[in-house]
Amino acid sequence: MKTTRCFLAAAIALFFAACSNENDFEKRYTPEDGEIQLMMVHPNQTRATETSFEESDSIGVYVTESEANLQLAGNEVNNELFTYNGTNWTSLRKVYWNSGRHNVYAYYPYSRTINDTENYSFTVDTDQSTYTGYTRSDFLWAAATDVEGSNEPVAMQFAHKMSNVVVTLEKGENFEGNIPEDTEVYILSTVNKALIDLSTGDACKDHYAATASIRCRKTSSTTYQAIIVPQSLTSRRPLVEIISGNVSYLVEGKISYVQGMRHNIVVTLDKNPEKIEIEIGGSVNGWN
Repeated sequence: MKTTRCFLAAAIALFFAACSNENDFEKRYTPEDGEIQLMMVHPNQTRATETSFEESDSIGVYVTESEANLQLAGNEVNNELFTYNGTNWTSLRKVYWNSGRHNVYAYYPYSRTINDTENYSFTVDTDQSTYTGYTRSDFLWAAATDVEGSNEPVAMQFAHKMSNVVVTLEKGENFEGNIPEDTEVYILSTVNKALIDLSTGDACKDHYAATASIRCRKTSSTTYQAIIVPQSLTSRRPLVEIISGNVSYLVEGKISYVQGMRHNIVVTLDKNPEKIEIEIGGSVNGWN
């Protein structure tokens, strides 16, 4: 029988700079022998500020034996909550390595209630016009597999597991004046509920969920952004609605929102709503 030292809670460090991470870790922390240390790396190498985690952000961590499947319960570490204080990640209890080799899984944002690790239900906000609504829709996931316990931090490279869309508004030849400041942009015809396998990070839409209208976050005078559950719209249908002044513009099309990728949509506005144009451009991997 394997001997287990009281799991479930560890000092956890987050470093985003490309250099000096390990040196900084040694200066700040004096972990006990066998204590689990994780070095978290944001997808853009430096959540949804799109540069780094922020103070009070929380993640969930699982640890399993390397040959074991991730389970809802009975893992070496089960959905342990870690919170970032602006310098490092902390939890109430310390976590220690068992003997042997291990798999480590981490995800953001943290959920206290996980009812299924193979089909974890995650919902993106329908109102992403606020900073909070946008950032908590950005599901991030990381894994380190077949690692042996040591006194060195294990690097955890996070990745975006939702899709991202950027809508850029342009003025056509017949569009008079400037685009109003109070213009709102909505992404249409998408399911906003996802099912995620926490052992692989794979995400897909919940086929039993209804479609929703998602209000975008304004990032500049003509640019709007939203986080979307990965899915394909294979038949022509309403994609984007722009409400500008007293006019509503509705544009149709087909698109595949791919996991971990940013999609660019350009809408050219005209004085006549029936003459607006839409261009779906190339996709960018990693949202960079």
